[in-house]
Amino acid sequence: MRGKLDFELQLKKIPLQFKTKSDFATAEGNNAAWICICGELLVGRSYFQFGDTCYTKCPNCQRRYRVNPDSKKKAFDVVEF
Repeated sequence: MRGKLDFELQLKKIPLQFKTKSDFATAEGNNAAWICICGELLVGRSYFQFGDTCYTKCPNCQRRYRVNPDSKKKAFDVVEF
């Protein structure tokens, strides 16, 4: 039987590139979270197995963002497009 395991997530700052300015997002593994320019909290994932066809769309202002992966398929940066 497997015992109880409790792991601390290793959060890191990654670049966030809006169309008009730069900021930072927080990432863990292939997941990232950031605040949209309009103030909405957003979450995205680098769906590396599907290429760059997945994105996060802000439900408040309709801006679209992509979480790009690094060579190890982990979140590298977030870009508004």
